[in-house]
Amino acid sequence: MHTSTQEVGWILRPYFYLFIGNIISFFWQAEFQNVIESVSTFGKASCISASISWNPHRGESQDSSFVLGFNSDTPQLNSSKVWEFDQAHQRWLPVAELALPGDKGDQVHAVAWAPNIGRPYEVIAVATLKGIAIWHLGLDPDLDGRLSVEKVALLSGHEGKVWQMEWDMSGMTLATTGNDGMVRLWQSNLNGVWHEQAAFEPTS
Repeated sequence: MHTSTQEVGWILRPYFYLFIGNIISFFWQAEFQNVIESVSTFGKASCISASISWNPHRGESQDSSFVLGFNSDTPQLNSSKVWEFDQAHQRWLPVAELALPGDKGDQVHAVAWAPNIGRPYEVIAVATLKGIAIWHLGLDPDLDGRLSVEKVALLSGHEGKVWQMEWDMSGMTLATTGNDGMVRLWQSNLNGVWHEQAAFEPTS
């Protein structure tokens, strides 16, 4: 499993890097309004990777949205933010940032938006060197169009970076893997406490 993942990574990497450049330019322009001024402020940044996960469920009254995480060499640009399409103005807007004050600037290695079957909030996983953060995202925007966020868990167990995460179809179980080659499954109990449910080692 670990070897095949590396092989797929090499195949996708040339296209991925070209795509990353377009993502950075577009969303930095959307957020900072003037990319030239941002470069003069932060210096020339080098983005190592970007992670994107679309909201898997969109109702008729709900605009398209996704979470986008950056892993760069410039802390001011590292972030994991939820973006939503504003139909009225035909543009993408950041509506929430998934980071506590002490988390801002952390490199984001992976993001995953959970399917929502009846929850009054969304669930999003964000992987950094500190671990895997589980966030609750409110559904109702405030007067400024922002969505409320709450960090409900920080999962640890992997050795090294977590590069890939995937939710099951119910949005109840999160699978993660990374540099250690382990696959771990995470769930929350009835009290909302997250724990490791199972772990799988690579086989020869």
